[in-house]
Amino acid sequence: MKKALITILAVFLLGVGVFFGYEYATEPKIVDGVMSKKIDDKGRPIGLTSTFEPGDTVYFSAKRNRFWIDKAQIVWYKGEIAPENRFLVEEEVIVNKAKYFSTELSVPEGLEEGHYGVTIYVKGSDIMETKAEFDVKK
Repeated sequence: MKKALITILAVFLLGVGVFFGYEYATEPKIVDGVMSKKIDDKGRPIGLTSTFEPGDTVYFSAKRNRFWIDKAQIVWYKGEIAPENRFLVEEEVIVNKAKYFSTELSVPEGLEEGHYGVTIYVKGSDIMETKAEFDVKK
C-alpha cells in the first residue's frame, strides 16, 4: 500500500513538473509591449499612451519574461505591421535594470502623421513576442 502511494505521488509530481516546465519554455519570453512618452531612470515606461504628436519622442518598452533573455530585436513599421512597411530595425537592444527592453524613436523633423506599429523578437528568433501600435496626430 505504502509503495503504491509513493509511486502515485511520484508520477503526479513528475506530471506537474513536466506541465510547468512546458508552460515556462513555450510561453512568450517578452511580454507587455507598451508605448510611452517617457522612461524613468531605471528604464520603466511612464505616461503610457497610443497617441503622439509629430515632434514627440516615442518610447517602446516590453518586459522580459525569462531571466536568460538579455538581447532583443525591435522593428518599427509605418502603417500596418507588415514586412513591406518596416522602416527601422534595431538589432541589439539590451535589457535594462527594470527588466525592460526599451527603445526610442525620435525624428528631428518630426514623425509624419499616421498609424505606426512596433514588434519585438528575442535576438536570433523569427517569432514575434509582443507588439504595440500607435498613432501620430497633430
